[in-house]
Amino acid sequence: MVKFLILLIQFFVLIFLVAYFSTNSFLVTFEIEDLIYTFSSNLLLFFLVLIILITFIFLFFYFKSRYKIQKYFLLKDKKNLQKGYGYFADAMISLANKDKKNAVIANKKMKKLIKDDHGLSMLLNSEIFKIEKKYQELSLLHEEMIKNKKTETLGYKGLMEENINKEDYHHAFIYGERLFQLNPFIDKLYLTLVSIIAKTRNWNQLINISKQAYNKKIIDIKTFNQNTAIALYEISKIKINSDPKESLNLIQKAIKLNGPFPPFIKLYLEILMTQNEISKIKKIIKKYWNDQPSSSLRIIISEFLKNNNLANLDNIKFITKSSYNDAESKKLLVDFAIHNSDWSLARESIKGLIKFNPDREICEFMASLEMGEFNDIQKRDSWLLRAENANIDEIWICQITNTSQHHWGSVSDSGHFNSLEWKRPKMLGNNLLKYE
Repeated sequence: MVKFLILLIQFFVLIFLVAYFSTNSFLVTFEIEDLIYTFSSNLLLFFLVLIILITFIFLFFYFKSRYKIQKYFLLKDKKNLQKGYGYFADAMISLANKDKKNAVIANKKMKKLIKDDHGLSMLLNSEIFKIEKKYQELSLLHEEMIKNKKTETLGYKGLMEENINKEDYHHAFIYGERLFQLNPFIDKLYLTLVSIIAKTRNWNQLINISKQAYNKKIIDIKTFNQNTAIALYEISKIKINSDPKESLNLIQKAIKLNGPFPPFIKLYLEILMTQNEISKIKKIIKKYWNDQPSSSLRIIISEFLKNNNLANLDNIKFITKSSYNDAESKKLLVDFAIHNSDWSLARESIKGLIKFNPDREICEFMASLEMGEFNDIQKRDSWLLRAENANIDEIWICQITNTSQHHWGSVSDSGHFNSLEWKRPKMLGNNLLKYE
């Protein structure tokens, strides 16, 4: 609209000038050397208008033809792009079918048609190098990718995976963390970083990356608390001798975040033991036992008290006083009664635990009881035979590999982070099938 108004104004100005000079004509005289030229102003006006018209006509056809030429090349470029993307799709399909030959051919054709988009070419080349197992070329390509805004995430992802395969977990995390800063929402990236940390055991990294993931709503509060607590637990273990005060503070934070998890309680007790806080130890055991008696906590308490010469019956009676009728409390009493050779207490406590089909642990208790009290080898062997065929006791089982282990660790024996669960497995003979 504005351009039209400007042209209209210019047109009227021109009309005005023509009208003015036509009604007010005058002679124009100028001298060149010794020659004098005189002509009417109407002639000057004529040439002026003629020049303007010629210029307008020239510009009109120039821009019109230029537009047509641009349109032609734009349409040609569009067709080339469409063909190029078609070849890109063909190359990706060929790669998916492990057809390297056709993938390379399609990649070359794509390069001819899409000359400015190096990202697509880099992506195809990376996949081709993977199939060809040209790892050095692939690494150089990934380094080149991180210099391009369009492909830098693919470059960092590739470098991270390269170093994971080389078991260079230090550099794998560096590239993975940079990738996380660029795009934390990449599928399973957080889990990959956690699995790398499980190899490097750099638990401060776990705290930092978990905090970022939680703030960006990648993980929920439960996962954040759990993973942070595990990191604090591991750092606490490291500091138990060098800085017991800080170690105690860290494990208390871990328990606050994740609740009274038995392995955490075990470390808590071990730290207090280094400070010879016997009275406090007994109170803490009693507190957590009364809150939630469990087989995993019972085993930890049993091992801890026996290993630290605290396995007297007075301590056990103090711990189980408020939960005497609980099955786990009875098992704890049986265990320590046998340990202290108090056979009457052992038999009294195990009465309600012997069922038609007692579990393996009860059978083993009975075997120890018969042998310890009466030295009855026959009854001992009979109970041990029943134990072999009884339901197996709960144990730590990796949820990923389905393998079992006796003690909990933040990383399972098979190398998986926080994958252990306290379960009663199903058995076929002596072979572990699956957990319930």
